[in-house]
Amino acid sequence: MKKYKTTIKHFIIALMAVSSMVLAACHKDKGNYNYSDLEDMFVNTSNSASSFIVKQFDTLKLKSNLVYHGDRSKLKYSWSTYLVDPNLNGNLADTISRTEDLAVPIPLLPSKYYLEFTATDPTTGRRAATRYTMTVESIGAGLLVLYEKDGKVDCDLIKTKLLEGLTPADDVVRNLYSLANPTKPLTGDAIAITAFNLGNPQYISLYTSNNGVALSPSDMAVTKNFRDLFFLPPASIKPQGYFAPLGFITGSYDFSAGFEFLVNDGQLFANMVSFAFGRESAFSLLAPTTGTYKASRYPVYGAARIVVYDELSRAFLQGSPLGTTLSPYNSSLAGSPPFNFNNIGKDLLYMSYGFGGTYMNYGIFKDPVDNGARYVYVMDFGTSTARAIMDISASDNIAQAKLFAFGVRGQLIYYAVGNKIYQIPFDLAAGTASPAIEAWPGIPANEEITCMKLCPHPGRNVSENTIDKYLMVGTYDNSTGLGKVYMLQTNITSGTIQATPAAVYSQFGKVKDISFKF
Repeated sequence: MKKYKTTIKHFIIALMAVSSMVLAACHKDKGNYNYSDLEDMFVNTSNSASSFIVKQFDTLKLKSNLVYHGDRSKLKYSWSTYLVDPNLNGNLADTISRTEDLAVPIPLLPSKYYLEFTATDPTTGRRAATRYTMTVESIGAGLLVLYEKDGKVDCDLIKTKLLEGLTPADDVVRNLYSLANPTKPLTGDAIAITAFNLGNPQYISLYTSNNGVALSPSDMAVTKNFRDLFFLPPASIKPQGYFAPLGFITGSYDFSAGFEFLVNDGQLFANMVSFAFGRESAFSLLAPTTGTYKASRYPVYGAARIVVYDELSRAFLQGSPLGTTLSPYNSSLAGSPPFNFNNIGKDLLYMSYGFGGTYMNYGIFKDPVDNGARYVYVMDFGTSTARAIMDISASDNIAQAKLFAFGVRGQLIYYAVGNKIYQIPFDLAAGTASPAIEAWPGIPANEEITCMKLCPHPGRNVSENTIDKYLMVGTYDNSTGLGKVYMLQTNITSGTIQATPAAVYSQFGKVKDISFKF
């Protein structure tokens, strides 16, 4: 016991000695040190909303509200988004900006997201952050405008109240393709854009003279590149024409008819989506039963058969929706019809559905040796009937016309040359047409008409009165590099166009196609 007490006593004495040495050392340290207080660094959210709503592709602008009195140029910034409710694909953060204040378009899928701002001092590792809740709403329905601008092809969406209540006000959502696909630019001549809707699948088809893609209608992102669109891709990529009928064929205006056609380098490809029976569908080549052919840019669908004009034989060919071959068009010559489908003998300039029935088509033809004469051929592909040939050669500037539009509800034929729009009065029952009259003189002289279509049916249980109600005219001013879209209201009985445009939208490039987006 005595030995134990001695050990404790020695330990206490040693501890006191060490403490005295440490205190003495601190007292003797005369080193020169500089100390500074850390700057405040936090996000002041006292006057900011914690949640907000933004439309797809709108530019979202937010101040960081960062409080920091040091050198802000040394800080690293990040704005990131991630889903509030993670899906099966995970929930990785997507950095959308690395600037202090946010000002970027939001091409995200419609959903609810967290938006997180972070400022970091890489020298000290200090960090300030805040998080918002952001609801992204769909851009919805409207008119897709395809155009060429600055060497690229892009598209905008016109949210127009003219489509009878589908949108609350006029607005244009810009640069949909380029914002959604910044690393996949499209070049060449813009050919076509069409929204395809069969319930499931849904996609937007976009074609240029050297490419083609399928886009998601939800966020406009590429879902299929050109070669992915085919069972067996063609050797060359040269899209020339695309057609996907809307619901007026089936009477269901919310949906496409279930098939689409593509002309690529003179060959016809068909995708019969409605016959895919739940399988992944793709384009298949239609080959001739004998010889070769060169398909025109304007294939159509006519009562359970595909119809295309052969530019080599100058005659019509047909194919089965479930087949892979093309053969001469099957029609009767009984009763001395005005022409033979298998021996037209002229060059086709344009063809589309028109007035007179579900499968009634109108084609503009010229003679192989162009003498300025022009003819309208009226063809009922539902009954395989040659209805009429109307000579329109006497119409003003008709030999220079490249843009045409046919009415579906009324006997309307319009064509455009330069900045002028003409109307051709005609009588289908009599099979006669009168010389054209100038239909609307309101396009300025410095603008050239580059696209012209009558408004299709917008679906969504809207009245059929919307069909043909507006003539949609795209123009281009070469001096400014900018284009416009005019919405001109028509009278489907007389063809008269109201003097004042129903709406005019600007700041596009060279407009080449206009199509309805579901």
